[in-house]
Amino acid sequence: MSKLQISVAGIRGVYPDFITSELVFNFGVVFGSYIKTKKVFVCCDTRISSMSLKDAVITGILCTGKDVVDIGIAPTPEMGYIIEKEEKGEASGVVITASHNPQEYNGIKFFSEKGTFLNTSEMEKLLDIYYKKSFTVSKEPGFLYSKEYTANYFREIYKPVDIERIRAKKFKVVVDVCQGVGAVITEKFLRGLGCNVKIINKEPLGIFAHNPEPLPENLISLSAEVIKEKADIGFAQDPDCDRLSIVCEDGNIPGEEMVIVLATRDILEYHKKGDIVVNLSTTALIEEITKNLGVSVHRTKIGEVNVVEKMKETAAVIGGEGNGGVIFPDVHYGRDSFVGMALILEYLARREMNISEIINEMPKYFMVKKKLTIPNKQKAQGILDRIKKQLTGKEKINLEDGIKIIRDDGWIHIRPSGTEPIIRIYVEGKNKKIAERYLAEFISLFSG
Repeated sequence: MSKLQISVAGIRGVYPDFITSELVFNFGVVFGSYIKTKKVFVCCDTRISSMSLKDAVITGILCTGKDVVDIGIAPTPEMGYIIEKEEKGEASGVVITASHNPQEYNGIKFFSEKGTFLNTSEMEKLLDIYYKKSFTVSKEPGFLYSKEYTANYFREIYKPVDIERIRAKKFKVVVDVCQGVGAVITEKFLRGLGCNVKIINKEPLGIFAHNPEPLPENLISLSAEVIKEKADIGFAQDPDCDRLSIVCEDGNIPGEEMVIVLATRDILEYHKKGDIVVNLSTTALIEEITKNLGVSVHRTKIGEVNVVEKMKETAAVIGGEGNGGVIFPDVHYGRDSFVGMALILEYLARREMNISEIINEMPKYFMVKKKLTIPNKQKAQGILDRIKKQLTGKEKINLEDGIKIIRDDGWIHIRPSGTEPIIRIYVEGKNKKIAERYLAEFISLFSG
C-alpha cells in the first residue's frame, strides 16, 4: 500500500507490481461492504490490464451480496452521469483506470451514490475497512448484469447546447484519443454534432502512442495533423476521457488550461450567469474573463470532488480544473471531456471566429507545469515544510493545498501529486519570461 498513490482520485499504482488482481479483488469486497446501495456499476478503460482487473473487482463486489452492472469499456464521466441521472442516487460505481497516468499504471476510482468520487472522509472510512479487514461477505452473492448507456449519455450532453447551430457549421475536427476510451466512442459523439471527424492514435487499444497526459509537449502529432487536415480545431482526450486539451486551426497548442476558460465563457455569455468554481492551480484568466460580469470565482483544493462539493454549496453554473476538466451541472457533476467539446464547439459556432482569434482576444498569461520525482511521501512533505518555513513572512502564501505563492504578476503552486509519486510545480505569469524566472527560482529551493 505504501507504493500506491491514494487520494480522492482513487488508488493508482504500477501494474502488476503494486496494483494486482488480488488487491483489486480485496477492494471490491471492501467497497461492497462500505457502500449502502444494492447496485454497483463497473466499467474500465482500454489499458491491457483493465479487463482482468475489472473482472477482479466485480467478483469482490458480488461476494458482498451486491448486484453489479457491467458497462464494459466506458469513460469515467459516463459513470457519474449514470449514477446521478439514470439511477438518481440508487447505485454507486467503480471504474478501473489510471486516467492520465503512463502506460505501466492502473487504478481504481470509486463513486458514491451521489455520482461523484468519494471525498476525503469517505475515502478514510473505506480505507479503515480495508486496514481493519472489517468487510462483510454474503452467503448469497449478488447478480451480474450488463447494460449500454452511452447513447443516453450523449443525448444528455446534446440537450443544453444549441445542437442545430453546431451541426450547421460542419466543423472539421481532429481528435487524439491516445488509444483510450475515446477510440471507441468519440467519433460517434462528434458525428452526432455534425462534425467531420478524423481520429488519430486509435489503435491498438490500450497501447499508448505517447504519454497520455494531454499536455502541450504530448500533442505535437495532433498539431501537425490539424494543419495537414485544415481542421477547425483539434481535441486531445486522456485515456478515461475526463480531461481535454485543444489545438488551434493554425497548429498552436494553448493547452488544457484554455478548456475551462472557453467553456466558462460559453456558459456565462450564452447560457446563464452565476458563480464559478475552479481549483487553486487553474489559470488566473478565469478571474479576468469574469471580473466585469458580476459573478464570483471560488477556488478549492485540487481534486474533482472538492470542486464539485463547492459547486453544489454555491450553486455554481460551471466549474472544473485547469487540467482540462469541465464540470457542467446541467449534464452531471463530474469532469467531462465530451461536455468540454460540446461547449467549445457551441462557442465557436456562436462567435463565428477561428479558435485562435478567440484566444488571441483574451489577456495573455503563460503557464509552465513541471514534475519533480520524489521517492516517497515523507520526503516530499519534508521538502514542502522546509520551503514553507523559508517563505513564511516573506511572501503572500496560501497553504490550503501544498504551497501557493501569490505575486502581483503571477503565482507559483507547489504540491505533492495525489496520482503519481511526484511534486507538481505550476507557475503562471503575465508573460513567458516571468513564468520561467519563477519556475527556475522555485526549482532551486528543492536543492537548497
